Parts: sequence; structure tokens; C-alpha cells
Amino acid sequence: MRRLNILCVQLGFHEAYPDASTLATTYNDGIYYVASFVQQEYPDARVEMCQMFWGEKPEDFPLADYDYILISALATHFWSNIETIELIQRAKRPGCVVIMGGPHAAFAPYEALRYADYAVIAEGEIPAVQLIKALEEGEPLTQVDNLAYIGADGELVLNTVARYGNIATAINPKFLARAPKLHWATVSMSRGCPFACSFCYAIRLLGRRFRTKTAADVRDELDAIYEQTGCNRFYVTDLNFTTRKDYCREIAETFRDRGYKFIAMSRVNHADDIDLVLDLKRSGFDEYCLGVESEDPSVLQAFNKRVDPSEQTRRLLRFAENDIAIHSAIIFGLDVQDRQAIEATARWCAEARIMHPVFVCLAEYPFQNLLYGARQDVEDHRIIMEVPTYQHYSFVGIFPREMRPSALQRGILDSYDIFFKRAFEIETRPQRRARLKAYARSVDRGRAGMQQHITFLEELEKPYYTPGGTLREHVLKADFDARHGELRAWLSRSAKSTDVEFVKKYAR
Repeated sequence: MRRLNILCVQLGFHEAYPDASTLATTYNDGIYYVASFVQQEYPDARVEMCQMFWGEKPEDFPLADYDYILISALATHFWSNIETIELIQRAKRPGCVVIMGGPHAAFAPYEALRYADYAVIAEGEIPAVQLIKALEEGEPLTQVDNLAYIGADGELVLNTVARYGNIATAINPKFLARAPKLHWATVSMSRGCPFACSFCYAIRLLGRRFRTKTAADVRDELDAIYEQTGCNRFYVTDLNFTTRKDYCREIAETFRDRGYKFIAMSRVNHADDIDLVLDLKRSGFDEYCLGVESEDPSVLQAFNKRVDPSEQTRRLLRFAENDIAIHSAIIFGLDVQDRQAIEATARWCAEARIMHPVFVCLAEYPFQNLLYGARQDVEDHRIIMEVPTYQHYSFVGIFPREMRPSALQRGILDSYDIFFKRAFEIETRPQRRARLKAYARSVDRGRAGMQQHITFLEELEKPYYTPGGTLREHVLKADFDARHGELRAWLSRSAKSTDVEFVKKYAR
């Protein structure tokens, strides 16, 4: 086989709408795991990384030299970098294959395929290698997992979705050689989540079966990243790190002497096993990003959250009592969440001692039920798409029924003021007050973008709302049908929503 030249590109945020949260990372780990696996399977290949989060640009690389260009993007990255993607198209050599992965390719392959030859709609390591092998050896593409592409007849093709067993891929530290000083180094220790929260796209990317790396493999991976970057703080991107208590205890024991710090994603009922919480804390797990979403039982029920709403506050206070800092996304945008409810939730976050609430708008991709038979919380026509803030959760991306989008965005922005006012009234411990001050500075960096988005929304929403702020849904739907009806008809010819086996595998 010829020696391959492969470039991996992580698209970045729009300069006007940065990721200003305290969990803002300097790299998304998905593309690094794909690049590392490809390098492992093709050791003679030259695999390079272009990280736009660090200010690197694809045009600074010899684009005409590559055989394959792999691009990873969220929706906001995709729509913030159309010019960059078009530049790649112009500059790449004839015959170079562009493969796009990540959430946007997975849930909007019809958009990714405007610029890419292939899109990956679930886990990407194995499909990337399968696809390269098939193309290099002239094999049919039908056996490539998780693949979307435009067939010879001009129709969208969606291959079989595959869910894999344990994947031991580690990030190859060479891809972090040019990293700036990292706030967090992102890694995964496990994949999958057995729960089915309706708003969560991640389970559709990674599946619901919980799969782990060995503790020894995780230790070796993190040690190598630390040696390369000097970063000893790790953001564990697992969907639900604490799914298996025995695994958590093994990880705690493995990292007891390392001096690393961790933040991991979990569920609020992790507080019920305080012995495990403290065992992990002794190994550096003193922050969690919890799936809290709301204190309102009706909101939690709407999102299919299997938690006891009456226990939310008690559990969060228990974390605070044990000096565990909690981050959480708090979701607004349901019909039941009026301005009064939004303000009450913001105050509750302070009273429940959440340290870093991120107030976000319910987000959705269109055509998910049509394409994949998946649930949608927001109908196609109420989704604001094809803009740089698309799926950028701090920015309103839907047309609410009883509130203008601009009013919802103001509510999100004002929620921070309400939260900080109440939090500083309650919090007396110096270390936690210092954290709150640091978080307030982080929020301030994102205010200009939210104000700019309000101006955009005020213009966008004008035709669609009554003077009292009620959505003229029939007008909005008619406009959506006029703009996207042809696309929907094209997608319907390839849709998998009636393919029982596909839908079953996709939901696993």
C-alpha cells in the first residue's frame, strides 16, 4: 500500500461567539482518538493535526499534499467556518478524499456532504480505517460502518450503524506537541450511557452500552499527555463516568499517587454514595459536571430524566458540604418555562450551591425522526439553523411558542446576574467565593456575543410573533416548508425511520 498523507482538522468557534465557559477546552478529544487510531492502524502514514482552537489554520498546511482530510465539527464550528471548508475544497489535490465526523456530520450529514465526500454518523475510529481501506483497495463501501454518502444516483446512503465493544485507543501525545498551556486536557475513560435523556445526542453517537478502558491503560494515556503538555488537570468527557462503582474505585486507586485533578460528568445521584465521592476526591476528583438541567419536575419529566426531583437540592447540597464543585447545564426553552420560572431556577441554582451553572437553550437538529427514527423535543420548523450559533447552547436556537427568542436570550443572560447576586449572599467560604468570582469573569467574556445574538434574533423573529409575543406557528411552518421542503423530500427517500432493524441498532 502507498504511504498515506492524512490531515485531521478540528474546526473552531466563531470569533464573535466563543466558548467562554469554565469548561472551555483547548481541544475536543474525538478527533484525537480518531487520528491516533488511524496512526496505529497505518503506522507508516503521515498523520497531522490542525487545531483551530489554538489559532492554527488549514491554509498553513500543505493541503495539496494530502490523500485524506478528516474534519471534525460541532454545528457551530461548521457554520462558523464555511469559508475555511471551501478553501480546503479549492486547495486539496484532485483525488483527495474529505471525511467529516463529529456531531454535525452525525446529525446533519446532508449538510456535511455539501463539502465532504463522506460523513460518519456515529463512532469514528473503526469506520475511518474501514473507509480508507475500502478506498485504497477498491472494495465496496457497503461494509463500512456508520457511513453516509451520496450514491451514484444522487440519493443519500446511510450504512448500518455499529456499536462497538471496549475500545482501548489512547490519544497519541504527538498530536498535542504544539498545544499551548492547557486549562484542561480532555480524555475519555469510558463510553456510552444506559440512560435515555431526550435532549442528549451523545448517546446516539456513542451508544447506550457502558464500556470502559482498563485503569492501567487510562493511567498510561494520562501520564503520556502530562509528559507531553505539562497539564495535570483532566476533563473526563465520559457521558456518565460513575455508571459502575467498581470501575470508579479502581480508577481512584490507580490515580491515588499521581497528583492529578479531574472533572468528570456524572448524575446527581452520585451524591448518594458519599464514601465513593470522597474516595474519588482523594484521587483528585473534586469537580463534576452533573446532569441537573432543572429543579422543576415537569421539565425533568419532559426530558425523560429518571431522577427524583424532590432529591435534587439535598443531593447538590451534599456535594457542597464536602467541597465538591458542581458544574451543570440548566436548560430553558420549554413552553412551561416562562420568565418567572427562568428567574426562579436561576435563584435555585445558587441556593442548591451549584458553583458553575451554564444557562442554555434547548437545542435540536431537524429531521432526526425522519432520518433515524429518533425522538425530537423541538419540531423541525421551530429550529434556528444555518447560522454560526447553531447548536451553540448558550445562544437561543429555537422559536419558543410563548416567548420571543430574543426574550429567551435575555432571560438566559439575566439568569447569570440573578444567580451571582444570590450566590454571593449565601456563600461564605473564601475558596468558594473565589471560584464564584472567577466564574463571573468567565461569564463576562461571553456577554458581548449574547448581546449580539439578541440583536440578530430581534430581526429574525419579527414576522413570526404577535404583538403579545405568541408564535405565529402557521407562518413559521409555511416559511420552513418553502425553504426546506425539497430537502425534506430528498431525505425521505433515504430515511431509516421505518427500518426497524436500523432504528433498533441506532437506539442501542
